[in-house]
Amino acid sequence: MADAKQLYAEREQRARTCVSLQEADRVPFVPKIGRFYSTGYNISTYDVMMDKRNILPGIEAFVRDYEPDLGWVPVEHNIPSVKATGANFLKWPGPDFGIPKRESFQVLDGSFIRDDEFEEFVLDPTHFFLTKFYPRKFDKLKGLAKIDSLRMPFEYGIYGMMAAFGDPEVRASLQALMEASTGAREWQQYSGMCAGKFIEMGVPVGCAVATTCAFDEFSDNVRGLLNTIMDIYERPDELLAVLDTIERYSIEPAVMGAKAMGIEYFFIPLHAGVDEFMSPENYAKFYWPGLKKLMTRLIEEGITPYVFCEGRYNTRLEQLLDVPKGKVIYMFETVDIKRAKEVLGGHACICGNLPTALLAHGTPEQVKDATKKMLDDCAPGGGFMMDASIVIDDVKHENLQAMRETTLIYGKY
Repeated sequence: MADAKQLYAEREQRARTCVSLQEADRVPFVPKIGRFYSTGYNISTYDVMMDKRNILPGIEAFVRDYEPDLGWVPVEHNIPSVKATGANFLKWPGPDFGIPKRESFQVLDGSFIRDDEFEEFVLDPTHFFLTKFYPRKFDKLKGLAKIDSLRMPFEYGIYGMMAAFGDPEVRASLQALMEASTGAREWQQYSGMCAGKFIEMGVPVGCAVATTCAFDEFSDNVRGLLNTIMDIYERPDELLAVLDTIERYSIEPAVMGAKAMGIEYFFIPLHAGVDEFMSPENYAKFYWPGLKKLMTRLIEEGITPYVFCEGRYNTRLEQLLDVPKGKVIYMFETVDIKRAKEVLGGHACICGNLPTALLAHGTPEQVKDATKKMLDDCAPGGGFMMDASIVIDDVKHENLQAMRETTLIYGKY
């Protein structure tokens, strides 16, 4: 039996061959795993969010059971940190919200910037985040709104800046950040341990770091999805200015951070770019430019963008060609996968689209049939990896095994 080092080399080469649009020995099996490391192995989401080390036995068991060609480092919020800061955009399992410990956390859509604040955001985004965004999004950081004098502490103004830190509410906010920092540092450390567990067991890490494009960063975190979609029509010029500002401030740190970590694959989930939310024209004007800039910078640094095209993406396929050949992975949730292969085959690696709902509620025979059809449609010529439609949280073991076994049998070249 091959040792972990040999298995790692084989899997690494298999994935790289696929990304470069060639036929490897077989189609890589790369299911994108969410909470299945916990739900599939009797570990509660609550326990993982309290201490990420609790997921390590689940990762180890999953690798033994399924032998994936790429591993997904689990991502979840850290309860001690979000509690310390009073996060009001999130609900998590456990006693605080009465959500069963086995269930997922819930991110609430909200707007933390007013209609008349776009110009202020563009002029000084750091100041806006410090004095408005954080105080609105975290109940225990409201005191940060009082340190406005940090802008220009010239001459005697420096004493005004210092005095602001004596305000009880400011001090309470700083104390909350100090308390949250312990959990945040542990979250980073334990994420590294999860990545290390994959490598130790001979599995290259497919996704350990991630960010979103400018449009999603703004809609997910600052403005809210529905409001941002409406901004396309109600204040298009202001929205474009905001997106340009986000691109200038966010892309370079993300890319340089990934490069410093030696990351080979960089996960980019796409949220608002689905067919249902905007026309192809608006996608090309408001969404694609920021996404392309992010992917281009990653590619320039030798990093492969691993792009999750969530929702329907049938009208976007030609736009997705506007990247260097053999340098990007596109995974799909709901697309005409045969047409996606016809359009993108020979230009970009594709994966995904096998219904995760089928893995949760179908039979092994149904999964086998669906997997084999995808292989028939997409495997010839290379540039295809076997993956599910959305992250795998809670599915039947026998169905996931059927997907894997069918890939190993019928995915050979």
